[in-house]
Amino acid sequence: MARRTDEIDDPTPLAGARIDIAARIGWLLRISRVMAGVPLRELAGRAGDGTRLSPATLSRVETTGRRSGTVVAAYERALGLPHGQLRAPIDVLCRTFSYAPADTEPYAPDPTLAGFTAAVDAVRSDGPSAHDWLRFAEYHVRTPFGTDAHTIRPLLARLVDEVGRSAGRGYQLRYEALSKLRCSPYADLVAEVVRAAVEQPGMQRPADLMSAVTEYPTPDLVAWCGELLTHESWVIARAACLGIQNMRSVGGLRRADWPPLVPVFAAACDAAVGDPLRQPILSATLACCPPEFRTAVRGLLAAELVEPRRAAAWTRTRRNRHFTYAAALAAEIAETSAGEAMLARLLFEVLYDFRATHVTTSSFLLVASPFADDVRALVCRSALEGPDEVTRHGAAFAFANLMIPFDTADPAPWLASDDPVLRGAGLSICGFAGVPLASDLLHGLVARDDQIGYEAMFAAGMAQQPELAALASAAHLPAAVREAAAWWLASGGRIVG
Repeated sequence: MARRTDEIDDPTPLAGARIDIAARIGWLLRISRVMAGVPLRELAGRAGDGTRLSPATLSRVETTGRRSGTVVAAYERALGLPHGQLRAPIDVLCRTFSYAPADTEPYAPDPTLAGFTAAVDAVRSDGPSAHDWLRFAEYHVRTPFGTDAHTIRPLLARLVDEVGRSAGRGYQLRYEALSKLRCSPYADLVAEVVRAAVEQPGMQRPADLMSAVTEYPTPDLVAWCGELLTHESWVIARAACLGIQNMRSVGGLRRADWPPLVPVFAAACDAAVGDPLRQPILSATLACCPPEFRTAVRGLLAAELVEPRRAAAWTRTRRNRHFTYAAALAAEIAETSAGEAMLARLLFEVLYDFRATHVTTSSFLLVASPFADDVRALVCRSALEGPDEVTRHGAAFAFANLMIPFDTADPAPWLASDDPVLRGAGLSICGFAGVPLASDLLHGLVARDDQIGYEAMFAAGMAQQPELAALASAAHLPAAVREAAAWWLASGGRIVG
C-alpha cells in the first residue's frame, strides 16, 4: 500500500545514536486525533484558548513535533482522554534522551491551595488512582506548593510500592509521577525511599524503580548500581543493568564518573559467565555504554561476553526480514489508518532492539496510542507463532515493557511450549491478568531459580493467591522463595486503576 502523504515517520537509522524525538511526539498527537475522528478545526474548537490553538497552529505542532505540555494537555481534554495519557509517555521519552527538545510550555495545574489540598488528600485516601498520583507530583513540581519531608516520605513509599504492581496506563502515570518527583527538589528523598524498597528482603519488582531513580543520575547512583550487579538476586542485578543503561542515555554524568565502574562491571561480567539470567543483560548494557568504557571493560575480561540479542539487520528494506515482519504487523494493525510507518518503527524497536531505553520509550508510546490493544494481541501471536527465535523471544520479553493489562488469560498454550522464555511469558500474562495458577502448578514452579520460577511467583503475587502464606513459611523451600512470597504478601496484588 502506498504511504499516505500525511504520514509522520522517524527516518533516523535503526541502529543510529539518535532517534527523531519530535517526530514521535507529533505521531502520538496526530494518531490520537485521527483515530478519534476529530479534524483539526474541531479539535481547535474543543481545546479553546482562542487563536493560540488554531487549526494551523495545531497542524504545525503535529508536523514539527513541538514539545508543549500545555498543548498536549489540551489534546487530552479535547479528545476526552484521561489526564496525562499523552503527556506521560512524551515526558518519559524526552527525559530519557539527553538531546530531547525542551518543553516550551510545561503543563502546570491550577496553583490554588484548594487544588493542592485536594491533590494531597487524594493520595492519602484508600486506593488512590494513577491520575491522583500524577496530579500530586505535578502540584509539587510545577506550583509553589509543597509538602515537608516528614509528611511526604510515607506517601513516596506508597507510590514506590504501587509502581511495580500496576499495569498499563496506571503504571505509566505512576512511573511518571515518581520520575517527576525524582527530578525535583525531592530528588534525594525519592532516592532514599527507592533504595530502601530495593533492599527489602525478597524484593520482586526493582526494575521500574531503578529506571525512575536513574532519571536523575549521580555518581552515588553509579556506585550503587555497580554494587547491585553482583547481587544474589538476578532480578536486582538485572535492574541495576537497566539503571546503568538509563543513566547513559539520560546524560548529566561527567566522564570522570564512569571509570570507577569499569573494574566492578568487568568483575560482574566474569562472575556471570555461563549464566543465562545475567550474562545477556550485562552484554547488552555494555554495548550501550560510552566507547571508552566498553574498551576498558573488555580489556579486563577473563572471558568473552555473549553477543546481545539483535535483529538480523539494521536497514529498513525488504532484505531485513525482521523489519519486514514489524512492517507487516503495523500494516495489519493500522489497516487504512494513518500512522503505519512510525508504528512499524516502534514495533521493530520493541521486538528487536537490545537498548532498553529504546524498547521502554517505544512501549510507552504504543501503550498510550489508540493501537494498544491490537499491539497486545499481535505481540501475543508473535511470541507463539513468530518466524524465528529472535522474534518470539523479543515478543515474549515485550510484555514486561508494554504492561498492557489482560482481561483474561489462559496459560495453557504458553506452558505447553518447550521454550522456557515462552513459558515464562505465559506466566507473566497471568500476572497482568490477575489470573491465579493451579495450586499444584504453582508449587511445582516457584522453587525454580530461573525466569519461570520468578514469573510463577509474579503471577501468584499479582493475584494474591492464598498459597502465598504457605510458601512464605515452607521450610523446605529456599530462603529466596520464602522471602519473595512474603514480599508479595506485604506489598499486595495487582493495581489496574
